[in-house]
Amino acid sequence: MNKNIMKYAKMLGSAVLVLLLASCDQEIDNWLSRNHSDMQFSDIPEYIKLDEDHPDDVALNFSWCAAHDYGNDYITVYKYQFSVDGSAAEDIVEYEDDGKFSRSYTNAEMQQMLVEHFGQMTSSPCKVIITVTASFEGPQMKVPDVSTASFTVKTYGPKQFLADQLFVDGTAVADGRAELSKSDDDMVYTGTMHLKPGKINFPVIYADEQNAVGPLNADEAITTGDMPCVITDEAKANSWVITEEDNYRVNINLRAKTVRILAAGALVEADQMFLAGSATGGEQIEVQQTLENENLYAWRGELKAGQLYIPLTFNDAQEMSIVPQEADNHAIADGTSASFALAQTTKTNQRYWTIPADGTYRIVINVAEKTIIIYSPATDLKNKTVSYNNTSIGKNSYTQEVVKLWMWGSFNSFAYDAGSAENCDDKEVNIAVGFQEAYTLKQSLANPNVFVYKGAVLPRETATIGSDNPKGAVKFCVSNHHNNVYAYGSTADAKRNDHNGFVEVTDSTPQGLVEGQGDNRYAFFLLPENCNFVVVDIEKLTVTFATK
Repeated sequence: MNKNIMKYAKMLGSAVLVLLLASCDQEIDNWLSRNHSDMQFSDIPEYIKLDEDHPDDVALNFSWCAAHDYGNDYITVYKYQFSVDGSAAEDIVEYEDDGKFSRSYTNAEMQQMLVEHFGQMTSSPCKVIITVTASFEGPQMKVPDVSTASFTVKTYGPKQFLADQLFVDGTAVADGRAELSKSDDDMVYTGTMHLKPGKINFPVIYADEQNAVGPLNADEAITTGDMPCVITDEAKANSWVITEEDNYRVNINLRAKTVRILAAGALVEADQMFLAGSATGGEQIEVQQTLENENLYAWRGELKAGQLYIPLTFNDAQEMSIVPQEADNHAIADGTSASFALAQTTKTNQRYWTIPADGTYRIVINVAEKTIIIYSPATDLKNKTVSYNNTSIGKNSYTQEVVKLWMWGSFNSFAYDAGSAENCDDKEVNIAVGFQEAYTLKQSLANPNVFVYKGAVLPRETATIGSDNPKGAVKFCVSNHHNNVYAYGSTADAKRNDHNGFVEVTDSTPQGLVEGQGDNRYAFFLLPENCNFVVVDIEKLTVTFATK
């Protein structure tokens, strides 16, 4: 086979040289070549599920027709190519010289190629692409004849923690099987439901599989922390046991491979939240509820090396505090989400986190999920930096950290704050037109890539943008000038000096964003009615419009 590859590589090199020479003389017969495409695949299915129980059985068997015969004056070279969509591995390439225009693979051969060579996941579908190219060498160059076929192959082996849909089911589910929702993290599913004494697990639909998430052992009792889980065929899945009837909050983290099932009685009740301990210098520091999520509290500031716990004020008393899940573990799990526990505040001299060194820390607490993330200076989330041509101050390229977003568009008829030109880079009033401080988005303390507007209902006025007269159009800018600013626009088709684009928003479904300094600056969102809540995520490139 190696000799054949070298032989035909030389022939292809000659063919390329002839092609280049012929192109100069305009002697390539494109019309004739393109109208003599005879190669066609046969017997290729649309979907193949590899069978682990029969490794030596044929999984794929197909053939293709010979290319057009241009006579004895031409040598035809066939190159066969096997690739997988999205794989970084090199394609499998062969040259066919024996006239047997076919290939056959067993289940084991396909599995080995897809998993070991192309790096595909076990028990998952992937798109396979097969290409055959016939090149012709002769007195006149012919355009190569190319045939391509694609199909889906599903591998076997250990199941992946992946889901197209995820449900809750079992005798403990009072209202019967129900679908859980994805959180902001699409690998995390959550839901609140009424459960009664009985068993519970979480069925999963992934591709053509019917799986379920459950405990490693049958009939495990639930705990208040993160419980390890496995994914198996639904018919073989184990269950957790619910012993008390109550409203429960469930959280399935497919990435961490954990499940959390919390009764309402285990949920955090607090009117206020504080930081306390020697790490705060002896003073209590309040932790604020975030604008974007009522269950999320966040703080960023200076801490000293020392002990830290989080007292909760409820009904004017601080009886309970947030402390580490494990009584004898004081590590902060730097930058990683960890479950927390509630303990009597009088016991916090025994149960606390140890802040390892003086510095700036960020703390994020989710009271619904009972998780905490403590970021040290080494792991703290950073502001996003963007680079663009700032013609207002004549800098190219100009870099800027994004710490605030401005709304701009027809939504406010391009009104602007009195004296706002003084805050603009080039002191020209027209640069500030359309920007108002009241309609800026504030950076979240929990995540510097998230920006939030929560306030008065946004206007939906009409004004001309170019030749368009849209109602309630808006985009998001990193600075309060609109001449060549870096912006986050909609996914609508738009082109500078040609046409604007608009995406009409009718509900709170997250919308896609397009960032940069190109045509996206002319792509707007049309605000829904009564919108007073906007969340922009410049990392995930999404925006949500809602009424709160």
